Amino acid sequence: MPDLSRYERWTKSLGNIIKIKVAEKDEIKIQKHLDTAHLDVTPSQSLTLALVSFLVGFIATILISIGIWLIKGLDLKNFPFLFLFLGFLTSLFLFYYTYSMPARLANKWRLKASSQMVPAILYVVVYMKHTSNLERAIRFAGQHLQAPLALDFRKIFWDVETGKFSTIKESLDSYLERWREDSQEFVESFHLIESSLYEPSEERRVATLERALQVILDGVYEKMLKYSREIRSPLTNLYMLGIILPTLGLALLPLASVL
Repeated sequence: MPDLSRYERWTKSLGNIIKIKVAEKDEIKIQKHLDTAHLDVTPSQSLTLALVSFLVGFIATILISIGIWLIKGLDLKNFPFLFLFLGFLTSLFLFYYTYSMPARLANKWRLKASSQMVPAILYVVVYMKHTSNLERAIRFAGQHLQAPLALDFRKIFWDVETGKFSTIKESLDSYLERWREDSQEFVESFHLIESSLYEPSEERRVATLERALQVILDGVYEKMLKYSREIRSPLTNLYMLGIILPTLGLALLPLASVL
């Protein structure tokens, strides 16, 4: 397991002292992000850190404003209203930053894991072609992959060994639900790998495994095409504003100076 992050340490420290009740809708959303990021933190502890950061920032702003007011003189004109307003905005930013931290950490974990999906399917398919055993194939992939996806594969075995699920298939299906919205091709590939166990002939079993590998490759290729199409317009704008416009300015500057 990786070491505890600074966010996780602060959240546990403050969350054990102050208890805040979270709405059921927000609790489900925050817990989903925490599970994805593999953080051993409760939604109440996460919300406590966000509120404490806002209160600390706002109270510090008020105290500093009062101190400046006392130094300059007890006159309403000398009160730093602008500093108080900027401090309030900073406190709101701190609240938003700490409140959205689970979502950012979950997205970071998801991006790292998604970059290892093709090797994961490749390891499983290679082992399944040699030996049609799903448990050993997942263990083989977990041993040769790097973190963070290797940790997820080992967690599949851990849930079975601790009695949370009775079979590897149930644990795997539960894990794949996390990727249904973000990586449908990864889920479909594993379902094809599972279906290869029930093929009657060796030729159809190998063909199903090949199809599973092709599905994940086609899915990644489609995502790359979509990303390239979406980034084309921002790159064009950056090219026009950063290269074309300064070049035109240099060309027109002598003419403008003459006129």
